[in-house]
Amino acid sequence: MALPGVNILLQNGGLGLAPLSDDAVVGIVFNGVAATSLALGTSFQGFGLDEFEALGIDAAYDTTNTVKVWRTIKEFYDAAGDGAELWIMLVSQATTVEAILTKTNTHAKKLLDDAGGRIRILGVGRNPAGGYSPNTSANQIDLDIVNALTTGQALADDMQAAFKPVRIVLEGYAYTGTASGLPNLKAQTKPNMAILIGNSESGARSAIGILLGRLAAVPVQRNPGRVKDGSLPITAAYLGTATLESNQGASTSIHDKGFITLRTYPGKAGYFFTDDPTAVAATNDYSSLARGRVMDKAIRIAYTTYVEEILDEVLIDPNTGYIATVQAKKYQALVENAIGTAMVGENEIVSVDAFVDPIQNVLSTNKICIDIRIVPYGYAKAIEVRLGFTNPATA
Repeated sequence: MALPGVNILLQNGGLGLAPLSDDAVVGIVFNGVAATSLALGTSFQGFGLDEFEALGIDAAYDTTNTVKVWRTIKEFYDAAGDGAELWIMLVSQATTVEAILTKTNTHAKKLLDDAGGRIRILGVGRNPAGGYSPNTSANQIDLDIVNALTTGQALADDMQAAFKPVRIVLEGYAYTGTASGLPNLKAQTKPNMAILIGNSESGARSAIGILLGRLAAVPVQRNPGRVKDGSLPITAAYLGTATLESNQGASTSIHDKGFITLRTYPGKAGYFFTDDPTAVAATNDYSSLARGRVMDKAIRIAYTTYVEEILDEVLIDPNTGYIATVQAKKYQALVENAIGTAMVGENEIVSVDAFVDPIQNVLSTNKICIDIRIVPYGYAKAIEVRLGFTNPATA
């Protein structure tokens, strides 16, 4: 028998603290050729440029194969910083973006599955083989990118149904320079999809590495174009083959079509993203990457919270036969505490409120309905200043 005394046991879990955030996990599927230590169709997880260079994906790899894989990864880490989690996969240069995102193919879907659903933002790096002729006649960007909006949204829908939501960013590949002829993404119904036009060098590509890196570096509610976060880590900006400076008006036209692009601000050095629109009407609740990322995080937290309650006993009010009030309030408090700790406490949303209607016949339906309402932050997308003179003597 142990000596008499006092024994104090520390309890854990009472604070409802959030686990370490995976909000910044990014994945990219690249067209390319097999690297020295990375075969086509194989997923790889890295946390710094040096890990990818160790695979044989270095500047020489890009030069030898006429691709922009290393450059995109480098620009990702230029924006995100070392330590950011990045998953990549190389696929044949003959594979279209539409096919890469098709949910029944072993490309993007395999990368997402191999990452265990950890990837929050997915990009596709377009590197077709030499001799490829993009079809830009109707859209002013490659038709493949426009078609990929449909397959990408279907993939995102499936991932959301599995409680692993993802946002997808595509390159406005082969932009011709004619902004007026671009498709109107605001007429689409693809809220999980976004397209970037603009690069740090002249050519057909777009700098998705910079955009994905900026998204990885900021909290989920943050617009990647936020000026306070500073200019982008690039020294030049191009829209297709034209410098941004030579075609400033194009930024407005591209933005008005629902694309993400690059811009400058008078009197401020450097380049910035214009905004973060998705391929859906501006009136849609999820018409921005930031709003979508906020909801994606809430989905994951709500699922993690309530999956623990599956097949648990539910207290019933003996007088009414409905769910007991104390039980309804318990379900409300569970998710309010979880989302409140992880998101309100981190200043990612303003507030969260849950409601469980106590008039629910759980005995008959074996189902509990819970309403969750989130108040997000607004965004100062336009600031109107009224400035004029006044004469105190006549006021």
